Amino acid sequence: MRYIRLYGEFFKQSFIKLMAYRVNFFLILITNSTYFAVQLILLQVIFANVNSLAGWTKCEMIFYIGTFNLIDSLWIFGPYFNLLSFTEQIRSGMLDYYITKPVNSQFLVSLRNVEIGSLVSALAGIAIIGYALIEGNIKLTSWRVILYIIAIIHALLVEYGIYFIMTCLSFWTVKTDFIENIHGIMCYFSNRPIDIYKGVIRFILTYILPYGFAMTVASKAAVKSMDASVYISFILLSWCFFGGSILFWKFALRRYNSASS
Repeated sequence: MRYIRLYGEFFKQSFIKLMAYRVNFFLILITNSTYFAVQLILLQVIFANVNSLAGWTKCEMIFYIGTFNLIDSLWIFGPYFNLLSFTEQIRSGMLDYYITKPVNSQFLVSLRNVEIGSLVSALAGIAIIGYALIEGNIKLTSWRVILYIIAIIHALLVEYGIYFIMTCLSFWTVKTDFIENIHGIMCYFSNRPIDIYKGVIRFILTYILPYGFAMTVASKAAVKSMDASVYISFILLSWCFFGGSILFWKFALRRYNSASS
């Protein structure tokens, strides 16, 4: 309950900042709307000549894109920009301020700023999902909806765990551009189901940096058939990455405190 109230304060402060810089909000809205439109246009072009792609129909692919954008927007809403500035926090000494607070330091580092503008993108993602369901006459059972929501939460845990662990490498090196480059590449390839890939790309997106696996399972939980073992493996994998981020953070902090002293 304490952390919910604290996050509410973070949200309030971020909302005040947003109102002070409204132009940024509208720029985000325009940029994201353009991106979504381009994605949908590309799909229309692709499916003008084929009925399905790697077993995915046009409406299922639209559903996937909506799901991807929803997860990505929630990721930006929460941890993304906080972790993006992590290296600068170490350089400026701001990290010392966070780790001395009487709250969980990983919570502060990850969620202290809220990107409220990304909620517009999340709503757009939900609209795309709704369009796909209506256009494809896809009917979801309540059980499917529950599995889908759980999968979205765990896809965020996968993305957070991977990115946070890579971000913690900032304790050992000042050159961390490669982290964002890797993340960007993984997101680029993950905006399509892993079923369309073969070879090395599919292997990486499934077993090494399973962004694509997480996004695909989330969408399949709602609109396609999938073995229960795959879903369960995905849930366990997400907690492994999240738990790994906690353990690695504690390890990195011990090294950081030793170096500081």
